[in-house]
Amino acid sequence: MPYYYTLRDLDKADRSRAIEGIQRLRELRDTHIPARTLNETLLLATWNVRDLGNEDKRATPEGLDMPGPRLDESYFYIAEVISFFDIVALQEVNSLDSLKRLMKILGPSWDFLTTDIKPDRSGNHERMTFVYDKRRIWFKNMAGQIVLSEGDQFVRTPYYASFQCGWFQFVLCNVHIKYGNHQNTSEREREIDHIADFLADRVERTYENMVLLGDFNILGRDHATFEPLGTHGWVVPRVFPTNVTQSRPYDQIAFKIRDGQLRQGPSNPNAGTLPFFDAVFRPDEWETYYNAARATGRRMESWENTLDWPREDRVLTPEEYYSKQWRTWQMSDHMPLWVELSIDFSDEYLNKMKND
Repeated sequence: MPYYYTLRDLDKADRSRAIEGIQRLRELRDTHIPARTLNETLLLATWNVRDLGNEDKRATPEGLDMPGPRLDESYFYIAEVISFFDIVALQEVNSLDSLKRLMKILGPSWDFLTTDIKPDRSGNHERMTFVYDKRRIWFKNMAGQIVLSEGDQFVRTPYYASFQCGWFQFVLCNVHIKYGNHQNTSEREREIDHIADFLADRVERTYENMVLLGDFNILGRDHATFEPLGTHGWVVPRVFPTNVTQSRPYDQIAFKIRDGQLRQGPSNPNAGTLPFFDAVFRPDEWETYYNAARATGRRMESWENTLDWPREDRVLTPEEYYSKQWRTWQMSDHMPLWVELSIDFSDEYLNKMKND
């Protein structure tokens, strides 16, 4: 569990609210996520955490669309969610300071691997990051970024690293595919095809257990954005809507696993999402957070003067702005997507050894 002692740095009202939020998140975990185990299972997740450390990027010259920095309590909530899993692939990590702030809350048993940012703006200055519990996960000393040998490169360079959990050795590749728009997804399809093809070829050569996960910006299992995964032989056992409005399966976890390397899964694993807004930044709390945001010294015009996107013919009410926009900059506009894998195949190993 995270280290909660820094909650003492919050004033009494904020501390009380944060503790109640953490407690509700833990109750939500108990109904949506399996308990972590010592040897039997691996809880793997992917989560786009929405511009961690770069919350002010959308500020207009007038400051009307500036979401403002994350509140202190938001870091505790994000750390709490991460702690529900053994290893999490994070997208949209912008600031190392913000990442280190999360790690301080998670405590010394947790570690991270992350990329640097691209110097140009095309990748939104994002880092691809793995955060993992060292008591359960071992980094196997191999990591890299994928650069294509020819042609266009990825807008955000995929990041892969090797790990071990119990008997299971695996490589994770963390991606954030270009978003673009819903009308023309050709560039998105191209990136997904390139990464799916590249890693499928790698698995053929290296015989690794490969998990490809992250924010693919996929619009549906029957949509062209999903097709490259099937074309290149990736197993995507279960698909869930992962944006907080639960309308699009943007995030995915796909597998290429050697026979016998998992006792259960990935053909039909236990999997799901975590609707964290059921526990924190709930709709009926908008007035509380209006005052909390104002107390940070931010300009508050956006709470009354933000146009509804894509319906730009009307202005959101403060309550709508809070629910549709502001709180997503505190937590995310994506929910974590998780999968539980059974990793203890010691019985199978012993039987094979006995019969050899």
